[in-house]
Amino acid sequence: MRPRVELSQVSKIYSRSAGGAVAAFGKRLLGLPAAPRNGAGKVAVDAVSLALRAGERLGIIGSNGAGKSTLLRMIAGLAAPSSGRIDVEGQVTAIFTLGLGLKEDLTGRDNIYVDGEVQGKTRREIDRVIDEIVAFADIGDQIDHPLRTYSTGMKARLAFASIIHLSPEILIIDEALSAGDAQFSAKARAKMREICSRGKIGIIVSHAMPVVNDLCTRCVWMEGGRVVLDGDPDAVTRAYLESSWKRDEAALLDRFRRHVGAESARDGCHVLQLEAVAPGRPGHRPILFSGDDVEWNVCVSASVALAAPDARFRMERLDGLVVADSLLSVEGVRAGAPTGEAGFRIAMRPLVLGAGVYRATLDLLDRSVVVASRSTIVEVAVRQAPTGGKPVLLYPASVHAYPAVGVV
Repeated sequence: MRPRVELSQVSKIYSRSAGGAVAAFGKRLLGLPAAPRNGAGKVAVDAVSLALRAGERLGIIGSNGAGKSTLLRMIAGLAAPSSGRIDVEGQVTAIFTLGLGLKEDLTGRDNIYVDGEVQGKTRREIDRVIDEIVAFADIGDQIDHPLRTYSTGMKARLAFASIIHLSPEILIIDEALSAGDAQFSAKARAKMREICSRGKIGIIVSHAMPVVNDLCTRCVWMEGGRVVLDGDPDAVTRAYLESSWKRDEAALLDRFRRHVGAESARDGCHVLQLEAVAPGRPGHRPILFSGDDVEWNVCVSASVALAAPDARFRMERLDGLVVADSLLSVEGVRAGAPTGEAGFRIAMRPLVLGAGVYRATLDLLDRSVVVASRSTIVEVAVRQAPTGGKPVLLYPASVHAYPAVGVV
């Protein structure tokens, strides 16, 4: 028998009252239909249909509360759906909390046998793979010491190694691939691929998009209990990240709205545009990543004559620390003719600011007097957190300006 998983219009509704939960349980016992949805319950999973075949590795992504873990628990048989049908062929092995069932007073080796018996394996079956488990866990002589002497990471590696080497037919993992260090995580993903290549099914929930792209053959994005997108992992994770960025960027601008806007100190003078552009992501990006090449698209206009036009670009952290301050004239770029419109770009290649929220300001000057300005907010994030503290700058920030046509 080859494993398979099929879900048809599966929903899970949690009652908001104890009485409602008891009533729903009683109806299930009597074979009666669930009560109609009336807004009194929390919809965790909403009419999800999926079909998984042997050899597939499915990644499930989505924000917290999207219904991912609830869906896994129903597939694993740990929770019953409120409606819909779940058909599973094959033994399901689920990892929700690594090391939860391990016995502190037993040695690591003894725990392997206990865990194997819990999964329905005979001692002979465990004997055949125990050396592989011990080698995979890579905890050395600690394997014959009581579990209470193990670190958290060692317990997690032992638990994962035990489960994954005992021939699971349908393996469900909820964030457990983050156990241990990067080397162990890569080894765990390789083992998952090997298992699925033998016709097994792997299902993982993860917030780490690189893990999903590296491991999975298919990806499902869930929000609000529903499937938003189902398909190629690279396409689905890109769509999810773009949606998350847009939501976070809108929230950022709303939170710091008092720092965003334009002013004109002289009639006819305006800064029309000040927008950050990140690689591969068109349009203004309020959230930037340190280390990326970033450009600022800028456009100024003056319908009245300016005797000596210039422009100043500044970036400062919200606590007032100035991290960049540059005149375009120093960069060899004119802010424009005495009247009319001028567009130019300001490059920060790469962006070397530390993580934080910054205000960027472009001032249009005439004889060093500000005649118009525009400010916006950006948040700088880091893809890999630094060690040994939180630097303000990775190294001194620098900007370079150059003329541009048709910026607006």
